[in-house]
Amino acid sequence: MQKTTTAVALFLFFHVICLAQSLPKPVAPAFPQDTVPAEITLQGNDDSMQLVANLRPLRQIAGAPAAFYTYFWEMGDGTFSFSKNPVPQYKDTGTYQVRLYATNNYDDGKAPPTSPRPIKVKKPVKNSTWASHFFHGAGNIEMKINRNPKPGEDFMALIGYRNLSGDVGSGSLVLFFNEKQFGHDGFHMTEKRSYHGEDSSSLQTLLAALNPPDDNMNIALARGPHAAAAAPFGEAAKAMIQSMQSTYNGHTVLHYSNAAPDKEQFLFLNMHTLPEMIQDTNATVTMTAMLVPDNPAMQPEMYQLEMAIVASHDPNRLQLKRHRINYRFMGKKKELTYKVQFQNTGKGPAKKVAIGIAVPRQLNTETIKLLEISPACISCDSAYQQQSCIDTVRTRDSVYFVFRNIYLPGLQQEGVMDPDSTKGFVRYSVLFKKKPRKIPFSSRAAIIFDKNEPIYTNRATARFIKGISPTIIAGYNFTPNSRDYTLKGPLQVGVALAPFAPDRPYFQAEAYAGLQEKEISREQLTRDKRDTMYNGQGYLISGRGQQTTLTRNTLQIVPLHFRYNISKWIGIGAGALAQVDVSTQTSTVSNIYLSDFQQPDVPLHTFRNTVKEETKWFTGWNAAPFVDLQIGKVKTGPAIGLRYLRQLAGNTPNRFFVYASYKL
Repeated sequence: MQKTTTAVALFLFFHVICLAQSLPKPVAPAFPQDTVPAEITLQGNDDSMQLVANLRPLRQIAGAPAAFYTYFWEMGDGTFSFSKNPVPQYKDTGTYQVRLYATNNYDDGKAPPTSPRPIKVKKPVKNSTWASHFFHGAGNIEMKINRNPKPGEDFMALIGYRNLSGDVGSGSLVLFFNEKQFGHDGFHMTEKRSYHGEDSSSLQTLLAALNPPDDNMNIALARGPHAAAAAPFGEAAKAMIQSMQSTYNGHTVLHYSNAAPDKEQFLFLNMHTLPEMIQDTNATVTMTAMLVPDNPAMQPEMYQLEMAIVASHDPNRLQLKRHRINYRFMGKKKELTYKVQFQNTGKGPAKKVAIGIAVPRQLNTETIKLLEISPACISCDSAYQQQSCIDTVRTRDSVYFVFRNIYLPGLQQEGVMDPDSTKGFVRYSVLFKKKPRKIPFSSRAAIIFDKNEPIYTNRATARFIKGISPTIIAGYNFTPNSRDYTLKGPLQVGVALAPFAPDRPYFQAEAYAGLQEKEISREQLTRDKRDTMYNGQGYLISGRGQQTTLTRNTLQIVPLHFRYNISKWIGIGAGALAQVDVSTQTSTVSNIYLSDFQQPDVPLHTFRNTVKEETKWFTGWNAAPFVDLQIGKVKTGPAIGLRYLRQLAGNTPNRFFVYASYKL
């Protein structure tokens, strides 16, 4: 009755499983409007034109702030705008290809695709007042993006360059992207557009130009110390380029030749974020733009831009630079660098911004250091009343940064032309308390603008690179009482591969060479009781015995070994082993025992004959499940272990393997 009930239960179980697998899987709803570009219209007359976009309705992410669009317009003449409804400033008549890159913040759909829209201009704008609001530093090159990269989407990389001193009217522009540290390409440049006669070039051409013949150097020396001093800038440019080549996989090069001292010029590079970057969500990646003047007396310039890989577009983010940590080489004083980005997306300015960050228990809040902040202000400890300042408050498991008495414009505030002016950030570093367990940990921030509800950021997660740990193993097999057989050896030497210093359950692969395993049968005695002559004297043949020894050399593979380190001193495991008998030799020893007639049980002479058969190759195989106990420095370093194996076949199925190991 019990067997019948069990059979019925198993039948019902498998029936339900099969039925569940046959049911249609839920399919995420499709939104065809996600693939429809924005409808761009030009409103007004020739004297007062305005671009207007009709975009798909936003789909609010539950629990997030109100969804909204941000805009980046490429006007088709080398100018651009971040306004919702920009006013074109075309200086010449003609047809211009306008592109809109709209970003859907706090929306669960895809960003609207970009498609060029031709705009025909019949009347140019007199006394154009267009200003880029692009450059914030004192250099000749800077870079922006219209939104953070999201796997599967495009974004615009905007490179601006200028000729402040009047000495860099021509030169080369290089963009480096796809950092090698990630092990795969993250971006693909689909298109690059220029409006000032820039020509495509190559690094080979640029490096050749930086490496003039020796005759040119002699001419420079002859011209005097100032001309000769310019030569090292070419060497510096080459060193910078070579450094970038060792850091990045991808690059593009353009040459320009008409940069007037009073002009700002821009390159528009359409970048596609590859789907493979989904595994690097919340990682911080960089692209670097470089300006190399043709004038050898001018020093090359670089501008590095940090970007966060995102799963959804959110202007308030917590980033962790180098979120993949090499556990093998990290020390107790390993430093992590976090960056909290925030943006006032409201219709008015914010005077106070409070940021609270949950600090993982592995990190020491007492070691937190402010590295850089924006808006720039001093510490409140040294500020006078009503002065713009920042407060830093540390607790055991959190840190709070509070901007006081600042003016942070709102993105939707009237008169705000530069979206960067609505943004801010806090960059800080923190140390570990001690070397942590090799388990990912994450942090999150809450941001409050004035007295509004808090906005919660993404989780910035630190992960440890798994790494590979090779292990050297040497040991000896023995068997308990096996009645008719005993086992001697073999000496086993092997190697194993496992993740480096794991704190979670893991799999380990092993391979061994078993040398000179001897399986010896117990001598089988038979009574004879016949007499014989030896050296002229009579003896009794008291018995005959035969003993067989199998000598094997084996190859053992452990394809499945599941392990767990209970602590840094004790580890356990279980798995299965497969064994191939590479060579087998059988030797048979025959013994004849002679005794005195009066004492037949006391052998006086033994005659032994040994017969060795030819070595046979690959004579068989075996398998054995096992359990394992290891004591010592089980994560990295020396350890000893005991393993019990139960072979599926053979004369000595129960075995123990005692071994020593060293994990690198």
